[in-house]
Amino acid sequence: MNFIKSLLFGSGHDLAPDEAMQAIHDGALVVDVREPLEFADGAIPGAINVPLGRIQHEGLAALHKAGVDIDAPVLLLVCRSGARSGSACLSLRGALGERAKNLAGGVNAWGSRGLPLTPDGTPAA
Repeated sequence: MNFIKSLLFGSGHDLAPDEAMQAIHDGALVVDVREPLEFADGAIPGAINVPLGRIQHEGLAALHKAGVDIDAPVLLLVCRSGARSGSACLSLRGALGERAKNLAGGVNAWGSRGLPLTPDGTPAA
């Protein structure tokens, strides 16, 4: 299964939740590619919601419109399980190169590690 995932989403672009937390601490921006209702249920604090469909249709312009600083050292793309965000990484790889990273296991893995989730990605107090 990992072989198939590497063919579909590339290799070396996934970050485990602990690695993702460190990347965020070091300045990575989080872009959540789930639909707005999913995002509202709980997201990584500070995440910006840009649904995958918009990214696939508009590319980098979707990020610009959402106010994402595309010059950030890393853009961490997340979804529920890591599949949609892996697809978003592929869509943006030409424009962002190695700065586009995927959260392996998505917010499911993030939450199961006890890492924070807040409504609508509201920054934690």
